[in-house]
Amino acid sequence: MPGTAEPLSDARRTSPGFLQAGAARADVTPPPGPSTFGLGPDSLVTDGYWSRLYCRAFILETSPQDRVAMVGCDLHSVSGILHRRVAERVRGIVPTSRLFIAATHTHAGPAHYFETPIYAGAMSTRHPGFDSAMVDFLASRIAAAIEGAFAARRPAAARWVHSAAWQLTRNRSLEAFEANETPRLFQPPPDLQLSDEEAAIDPSLHVLQLEALDAETRTRMLGPVGFIVLFAMHPNVVTVRNRLFGADTHGAASRFLEAELRRTWAERCGAAIEAIPDCAHLADLDPLAAVLNTNEGDIAPVLKANSTTEAIRVGRALAERAWETYARDPSVLQAHATRVAADAGFRSALVVESRYVEAYLPGATFLSASTAAPKASRLCPIAELGAASGHGASDRPVTLDALMERGSDVDARRDDCHAPKKRLLGPLQGLLVGTSPTKYPTHAPFALLRVDDTWLSFVPGEPTVHAGAAINARVLANVQTEDGRPAYAAVVGLANAYFQYLTTRREYAVQAYEGASTLYGPASAEYFEDRFALLARSMMGKDVDTDLGQGPRIGEAIAFPYELGPERVRFPREESAPQLQSLEEPRRQRGLCRLPSSQRMALCFWWSDGAPARVPIASGPWVSLVRTDDGETVRACHARPALDSRWAKACDPGAAIDDRGLDFETRVRGRAADAWLWSTVLRLSGEEWQSVQSAGSVRLRASSVQGVAPVESDAFRASALPPACSDDAIRFCLHEGEEERR
Repeated sequence: MPGTAEPLSDARRTSPGFLQAGAARADVTPPPGPSTFGLGPDSLVTDGYWSRLYCRAFILETSPQDRVAMVGCDLHSVSGILHRRVAERVRGIVPTSRLFIAATHTHAGPAHYFETPIYAGAMSTRHPGFDSAMVDFLASRIAAAIEGAFAARRPAAARWVHSAAWQLTRNRSLEAFEANETPRLFQPPPDLQLSDEEAAIDPSLHVLQLEALDAETRTRMLGPVGFIVLFAMHPNVVTVRNRLFGADTHGAASRFLEAELRRTWAERCGAAIEAIPDCAHLADLDPLAAVLNTNEGDIAPVLKANSTTEAIRVGRALAERAWETYARDPSVLQAHATRVAADAGFRSALVVESRYVEAYLPGATFLSASTAAPKASRLCPIAELGAASGHGASDRPVTLDALMERGSDVDARRDDCHAPKKRLLGPLQGLLVGTSPTKYPTHAPFALLRVDDTWLSFVPGEPTVHAGAAINARVLANVQTEDGRPAYAAVVGLANAYFQYLTTRREYAVQAYEGASTLYGPASAEYFEDRFALLARSMMGKDVDTDLGQGPRIGEAIAFPYELGPERVRFPREESAPQLQSLEEPRRQRGLCRLPSSQRMALCFWWSDGAPARVPIASGPWVSLVRTDDGETVRACHARPALDSRWAKACDPGAAIDDRGLDFETRVRGRAADAWLWSTVLRLSGEEWQSVQSAGSVRLRASSVQGVAPVESDAFRASALPPACSDDAIRFCLHEGEEERR
């Protein structure tokens, strides 16, 4: 396994240092063709994308010795091999032990980058396989984002806001949740009318807000570097029949927040008495908002439908709650007036510290005494899936469910380590998956990061509400701040590797979907608690070497055996497709029409172009609306209605009508001689329609590689729109028919 690293000094760093922070993003949208991941055999082969997948990287440091890279990616989860390959590329910036990559958990991200057979074999997707090219694509782009964030470091101040967001989520596994000894850990406000499912959640909303400071005084606020938002919610709103890459709710929330952060820069630059150097490059400023998951294992969004429109609505609702922690804070408004960061509780000097340890999970023993029966005080010697995992989650049943035998998913007669789990497919699981431990992930990274008064436990899986709360409680029992302020803790799930679910012992006994997907038995959550408590003790200066025994040391990333799934070509290769310059079939418009729509202006454009591997999808905007006279992208004051704040009337300097937003659905439709047929549907918001009305003559454009002309549609304007689509064109544009024949 790549990315190995020596143990690091675990000396405690208690003195605050001046913070530097940088942020940068990378587009990790693959070309269409790979499968999505997260729904087992219901994960389909993609034919396009509706929102780009991004990785948002943050560098935080008070000295090179405590520098960390924290990356939030629009992916289902993070594989161990992906974490290590990124680490190899950025080892000059941070070691493996201070690289924290977490996924949003979109089920519309790619597959094929997991090193274990269970995640690449027959049950993983409709089109399974491991492809090293996918790993390298993701790793190189994530590394580039980290390098960009490192180069962008600047004096900064930070503050945490810890609040609660009710009515966005519900518990999808209520029976297992209520099996816990103290089911309700969080009490909703008495004036809220909530269902039992809506009350059985963790509403905690943690927002790390980062502000750039002037280098001379380190007190004057310049503008936001970005937000890191932590909240428990499965971001799974788009339909299970989806064939488009997309970032789902969390990608929408990030875009809404980033628009507001850019507006904040615009307002400050417009009102600045003293010149702010960044204001000369306002359109290039890119403050980021990474929205990550906490203990979302049993938490689903409250939704009305399964569609991209609903994903945007839910994402906006989450963004509104996160934005309120900033825009509705009177102290922030005061700080905007005085330009003094400390007036809003931002701290330019704070503690950044981390700990990291790895463990081999099969048969692992506890570091401290367990209150459980002796036979359950260690992890199981081999991972196993339970029968209930084959049904899918209660909000996402899968087609395999129809093939499952009916009856109880609990095996009351079982008395081994996995009891009372009923084995998925019985003895067939061993035949289909194999019996070697390395058919499943075995080597787990545990990381604990402190930023000021808040400790983050990076969990390589999906803890339920109670499992995550137990980890937080163990961490808080072992840490304290130097100045007497309260300490806070949160888990960051789906980080650095993926071990599926983490349930409490009582939840495991119910054997709902989450318990059946807890791989190493009923003691799993307690083992994870144990490891994070050890890291917390180490961070407080305690000697933990004896507890570690013969295992890896603190900060050490070791080589370990792993087994790849079936290797297949799933990531489109450039060498298998002709270059754009050599296509015999002309790259040209093949159709343009106006779709019927009662709410939003919708246009369909289709054209012939290069193969998925050849067109520059992930190299900036590919499809955009441009002015006919100068070829510039049409910009809107607002791509969508602004979130409520005193800056709502300021224009978003980054608002552009292109496929980096949420307005385009772009698909590859098949071969057209030696070229490929592509189509896109653009649905304009009301704000964007106003921009089109004032832009005059415009065209849709598919950009190209350097030296090759783009493909452009016929020109049109608000007063002379493209013709209405025929019935055949409507079916084609909405992906329900063949190209209209003329």
